[in-house]
Amino acid sequence: MFTLFKRFICEEDGQDFAEYALILGAIGVVAIAVIARYRNELIAAFEAGIEALRMARGG
Repeated sequence: MFTLFKRFICEEDGQDFAEYALILGAIGVVAIAVIARYRNELIAAFEAGIEALRMARGG
């Protein structure tokens, strides 16, 4: 029983997945916060880019 517990503690196979999941979760939270904070500015920037593409195309 003790060897099973010791092997469980020392085993690191699933550790990488958990770390990557935490990092991706943190990046997602930050991205959502930035998008929510700068929503109007982001929309204006995308609209300006779309308008510039339309003008370059001649439309």
